[in-house]
Amino acid sequence: MENSTGGLIVGFLMVMAGTAALITQTTTFVLYRRLRDLARHGVEGEAVSVDQKYAGTGEYHIHYEIRLADGEPGAEFRERQRGMADLGTVVPVVYDRRKPRRAKRGFLKDIDYRGERNIVLVFGYGGLAVFAGGVALLVAVNGW
Repeated sequence: MENSTGGLIVGFLMVMAGTAALITQTTTFVLYRRLRDLARHGVEGEAVSVDQKYAGTGEYHIHYEIRLADGEPGAEFRERQRGMADLGTVVPVVYDRRKPRRAKRGFLKDIDYRGERNIVLVFGYGGLAVFAGGVALLVAVNGW
C-alpha cells in the first residue's frame, strides 16, 4: 500500500513538474519561432517611430511604421525599450515579407536565436518527457 501511494505521489509530482516546464517555455517558444523566421526569411529595411506609450518602470512601447517598397501595404510593429524615443527617428529593421508585422529593430546579421532554442529544447522536450514519465508511472501504479 505504501509503495503505491509513494508511486502516486511521485507520478503526480512528475506530471505537475512537466506541465510547469511546458508552460514556462511557451513564451520562449514564441520568441524563438519569431527570431528563427526572421533569420530565415528576413529582409533589412527601415522603420520610422510614430508613437510611444509609457509602459512603466522606465520602459516605453514604441510604435514603428515599416517603409515598404511602393505598392505594398503599410505595416506597423512595436517594441519595448528603455527610455523615450524621438518620434520620427528612422531605425534599421528586419522584417518578414510574408508578415511584415513580425519585425525587429536591428540588422539581419545580429539576429541570434540559439539561446532561445536551447531553452525550448531543455524545457520543452524535458518537460514533455517528465510529463510522459509521470503519466506512465501513474498508469503503472494504478494498473489501468
